[in-house]
Amino acid sequence: MTTPFRRVGIVAKPHNENLADELRRLINLLESGGISVTLDEEAGRLVAGSGVPRSELAEVSDLIIVLGGDGTLLSIATDAAREDVPVFGVNYGGLGFMTATPRDELESGTAAVLRGDYSESTRQMLRATVDGPERSAPLARDVLNDAVINKTDLARVVELRATVDGEMVSSFVADGLIVCTTTGSTAYSLAAGGPIVTPEVDAIVLTPISPHTLSNRPVVLPGTASLEIELVSQDLQIILTLDGQEGILLHANDRVSMRRSPYSLRLLSPGERSYFDVLRTKLRWGSR
Repeated sequence: MTTPFRRVGIVAKPHNENLADELRRLINLLESGGISVTLDEEAGRLVAGSGVPRSELAEVSDLIIVLGGDGTLLSIATDAAREDVPVFGVNYGGLGFMTATPRDELESGTAAVLRGDYSESTRQMLRATVDGPERSAPLARDVLNDAVINKTDLARVVELRATVDGEMVSSFVADGLIVCTTTGSTAYSLAAGGPIVTPEVDAIVLTPISPHTLSNRPVVLPGTASLEIELVSQDLQIILTLDGQEGILLHANDRVSMRRSPYSLRLLSPGERSYFDVLRTKLRWGSR
């Protein structure tokens, strides 16, 4: 088999015993083509083998195959982007906007990717930085989907002040605020009433969660924008959630800055399946 991918890492959705047989077939397919396979710890457990920590997988891979949903893909996205390793996702989860290849196409889709029959989409990431007088140093994280600021107190709203490139946008009294990439526009932001923005658009989307005024609407910002969120509410427990993978408790007087990350993710799809093909399938556009 002639392929540019000689080292393939495999990530498996946790606690999904049903994919063990398919995982074994995938390993056999790869190894029969002379490809070196490295499993993450969850995939290794499923086939009674060994695996490496997920955070180390991108360092030893030319390609990462994700067997799971979008959450599983998000768990590897930042590491893959930092190492410039492309990711191919097969859907073993729910909707799967990024893990768009159906489960029954695992082997045929993998074979197509290995022989170079795929399309590649570059997904810009977002960098969130938290700083404040109670922190010894700024804390920075890169996200593929979104950074969400919300409160944990029941039946309470939070007030947040947003500025873009030093100019005030608005104060938001709401359950929280979503700042997302165009990739993340089909995730939590969409559920909160935000727009769908195609990945080719250079943009950042700001979406309030259940705002207390109808005039607070989602805002689409230039991808070059520098966004800063200030906590106005001082007596609530407020969390910054990053791609649904990590939560950071925010202190009073913390500021959350968000801007374009230096990293982007290379997302592979076998054949010529387009972004709108995926949207029509996942959102059932045109169905009656």
